[in-house]
Amino acid sequence: MRKLNLLFFVFFGIQMSFANGILLDKIDAIVNDKIILRSDIENQLDLLNLRGEGEEISRCELMEQLVYNKILTTQALRDSLPLGSDEVEEELTRKINYFISVAGSQEAFEEYYKKTVSQIKDDYRDDIREQMLAARMRSKILEDIQVTPSEVKAFFDKLSRDSLPYFDATMELQQIVMKPRVSDFQQKAAREKAEGILARIKSGESFELLASLYSEDLASAQDGGLLDWAPRGTYVKDFEAAAFKLKANEVSELVQTPFGYHIIQMIERRGDMIQVRHILIRPQSTSKDAEYAQNKLDSIRNDILEGKITFFSAVKEFSQDDQSKNVGGYVLNYETGGTILDVNKMDPTLYTLVDTMSVGAITPPTMYQADDGSIAFRIVKLVAKVDAHVADIRVDYDKIQNAARNDKETEILDRWFGKNIKKTYLMIADDYKECESLRPIIVQNQ
Repeated sequence: MRKLNLLFFVFFGIQMSFANGILLDKIDAIVNDKIILRSDIENQLDLLNLRGEGEEISRCELMEQLVYNKILTTQALRDSLPLGSDEVEEELTRKINYFISVAGSQEAFEEYYKKTVSQIKDDYRDDIREQMLAARMRSKILEDIQVTPSEVKAFFDKLSRDSLPYFDATMELQQIVMKPRVSDFQQKAAREKAEGILARIKSGESFELLASLYSEDLASAQDGGLLDWAPRGTYVKDFEAAAFKLKANEVSELVQTPFGYHIIQMIERRGDMIQVRHILIRPQSTSKDAEYAQNKLDSIRNDILEGKITFFSAVKEFSQDDQSKNVGGYVLNYETGGTILDVNKMDPTLYTLVDTMSVGAITPPTMYQADDGSIAFRIVKLVAKVDAHVADIRVDYDKIQNAARNDKETEILDRWFGKNIKKTYLMIADDYKECESLRPIIVQNQ
């Protein structure tokens, strides 16, 4: 049961045909009035294989997770926990889109299951509702949990000194970004170039060929401007608004975004999923504009070093990168949303730039490619650096606090299930009688 806290709600149950088209309808378990089919287990494993995680969990662990999930759902229904149909639909769409991205395309996903997305949604809907109810019941059980500093210390003290976790080196960085000004002349030149390409498309020339020749989105240009299937919300607002208005094979007028000027061709739309081609033309700054931005940033750096302005104030006043500017200039960890950067996962160029610096030091202005593909300059401050080390409560308090909280949550869930499983009708097929993880469930249910 200790694995329960880690495994919960990673999967979503499905009661539909297995990928090979065979319906596996053997009943593997009954939990109160809810049935767990052999197909549920197989489909879960199938999805995990799609994600490349099929070897990380056994059938026994899956059965354990599904049993506990259904016990939670039963209690959620008894407590009349609220759950709207619109919430279910939103979560259903999100998870379908995720698995489409894992499969590589909507066609590959539909081919995998031999069904359309609409049909798969119909198959999933009840299971998603059940999963969400179980999640809400779990949250209700744990809603009042608090972990005090003394509990964190006690948790850390009971850990074996020989088995303390090893944490990789981390950094915290701030940056000030300045982008070379694009003159009205350069803006006009880019627009005229894009208009010329659009005119050639309208006259009958191949969109795909022109994209490969002229698009400045190099990643898609090599494939004729093709962007893979993507759900609504993937692209910037103006691009997406224009794309979703197009019919199959229709070509847009010019669309301006922070990236530049786009010409979009709709390949196919399926509900909230689209596949398009595009041609991107970026307005280019001159070498003189780039030099001005670099010199301006160097002047800002000197003012910071001389104490005329703080780095934080300079971020607020001068930085042109909205994402980092809105969080005080901190470079964000895209995986966690926080500011702690794992050096093993950092952009190698950025890591090389700051690796040998002392905490508090600021780099000279350095040119780099911004997220929108444009050339920009930045100065980077090393705010904090922690070398790779064995867990230390003085340095890693937040991480240890989270571990202590997880441990406490697991204990509370253990007690809750231990109490409620005695009131649960439970039948598990003999195929699982050798499962060590299921024996506590069976014993408590007797």
